[in-house]
Amino acid sequence: MSKKANQKAKLLYLQQILLEETDEKHVLTVQQLIERLAELEIPAERKSLYDDIATLQAFGLDVIATRSRANIYRIGSRLFTLSELQLLAEAVVKSSAITQNKAQKLVDKLARLASRYQAETLRENLKAQKYDDAELLCPVELRCSNEIVPVVLEYLADSKVKKSKEETSVIEGTAVVDQAFYGWMFGFGNKVKVTEPANVKKDFVKYCKKVLNQYK
Repeated sequence: MSKKANQKAKLLYLQQILLEETDEKHVLTVQQLIERLAELEIPAERKSLYDDIATLQAFGLDVIATRSRANIYRIGSRLFTLSELQLLAEAVVKSSAITQNKAQKLVDKLARLASRYQAETLRENLKAQKYDDAELLCPVELRCSNEIVPVVLEYLADSKVKKSKEETSVIEGTAVVDQAFYGWMFGFGNKVKVTEPANVKKDFVKYCKKVLNQYK
């Protein structure tokens, strides 16, 4: 991209820099903004930068300016607060209707709505949450129809195909065995069966009976 083209996109780059690098705890001075733009081969002077920030503010971006010897700027309110993003991310990760791969992609998208510092905090909190959940992980063995093998492999942690036949496969892995897990399995009907361990098999039978009893 030529310098002229970069200059035309200066407002967009400036907005991106502010959104990614500033928040309640992190600010940038005018000089730092000029340096960030220079790294992108976009020349900027103080006066033009003041005008650009005013334009972004008029457009609706909540840029908070603190006037001092070295004027500093940061983003104020965003579409979601960090705590709201945390709640959404936890709901995504814990959802039995979303595969681990899809959940990670959704979390990455949510993280893009925060500054890079907030995104790091978000991911660290989720890692801690996963560590807590790991204590609830239980080894399981499932026999399932080959048509749902990819879904089962993606859902279970540390999963692998133990043995495979023409129509079914036995899959080993670990899962947080709770009501959400049983609900996920129940949704496959006769396409999946718990083979190990015995207590999980027994509890799943109870779960199925409880659901069926509602229709008697």
